Amino acid sequence: MNHTVLKLFRNIVLSGCYALPVLLTSNSVYAQNETWVPINKDEVVLEYEAASTTNSKNTIKTNERVNQTWDIAYPQLRKLLSQSSLPGQSHLEQKAQLLADSWNKQFKLNGQKFSENDQAELKLINALLLQKKHRFKEALQELQAIPDSSQLYAQAILIESRIHHIQGNIDPARQSCSELLSQGLPLFAQLCLIETEALAGQPEKSYQLLINFRNQYERSSGGVLIWYHQVAGNIARILKDTEKAEQHFAFKLDIAPVSQWYQWADMAMINGNFNQAYNRLKQFDYGNSKLEDGLFVRLARAEQLIGQDTHYQELAKEKIELRIKRSDKLHAADIAYYYLYVSPDSEQALYWAEQNWKKVKEPSDKELLIKAQSIEVAGGANE
Repeated sequence: MNHTVLKLFRNIVLSGCYALPVLLTSNSVYAQNETWVPINKDEVVLEYEAASTTNSKNTIKTNERVNQTWDIAYPQLRKLLSQSSLPGQSHLEQKAQLLADSWNKQFKLNGQKFSENDQAELKLINALLLQKKHRFKEALQELQAIPDSSQLYAQAILIESRIHHIQGNIDPARQSCSELLSQGLPLFAQLCLIETEALAGQPEKSYQLLINFRNQYERSSGGVLIWYHQVAGNIARILKDTEKAEQHFAFKLDIAPVSQWYQWADMAMINGNFNQAYNRLKQFDYGNSKLEDGLFVRLARAEQLIGQDTHYQELAKEKIELRIKRSDKLHAADIAYYYLYVSPDSEQALYWAEQNWKKVKEPSDKELLIKAQSIEVAGGANE
């Protein structure tokens, strides 16, 4: 797709006058695809299977050539990565990393034994693991090495667009989003572009477009609808409409990744639903200390707000102090959150919010930075 057509598509979408029947000319593709959609910066994105007869034949031929051991390992890795995004399951990421490291060595030593599709699968796994570690430049390099002829190319483009969003790189994000149209994924392209324009400074227009198109998304696949609510929640959060944001983030919350739980809990507490936030987050505490730091600090905040004992506040304090000793910038957002909402310290909050912002630039990260800057000026952290 040439640059002129991509620009025209983007302008039509953002005008609010896009004809949905035209957008959905390839809607039959959706019925035949199994999709994962980008919920947040830690989420696995898209499972895509080409619908055309030609591609199906190529897939069968490729599968015949796949090393059987890798054929088993790849779905295991995808499952581990998916499960590692769930509350209390982030420890599975280390297991996935060890398995991926082992296969990277195998591919390096015996590359001739693996097909082009195998190579693309491993690059996708590597990219997802690098993304989780905020090593975005390296993740993009892995994704860009996946050829556009690969059946995994659409997944690669979706992950690429998420990384650009996370980094606040608007123009590359637009390009990646538009590329989805050439992959026969018009709704994905539209939703991706709407989110991009919201991040670029047009949240009011973007949210209105989502409302206008809501019925169409509700008739689409479950994965697309989940992403719709995530994007809508993020934009509502930018607009400081916390009630609508809470409602959007509550969609399919019982099966949501931990990142969505963070967003829902933040909105719930701002809206005064302290007990609900506390009780729903507490369900993931099985007493094995495997909860993510983000859950600990939010439980500590909710515990404090409802006047419970100090159990989670003490646990969060231990976790955060350990992160600081390790200078763990991967968890900078959690540290900043703790010093903003649990144990106010304007200097620490600002330092860690700034460290986080260097890597991650999503709406929730911007909120952390702005609040940390404001309390630094005011001279203290107030709820």
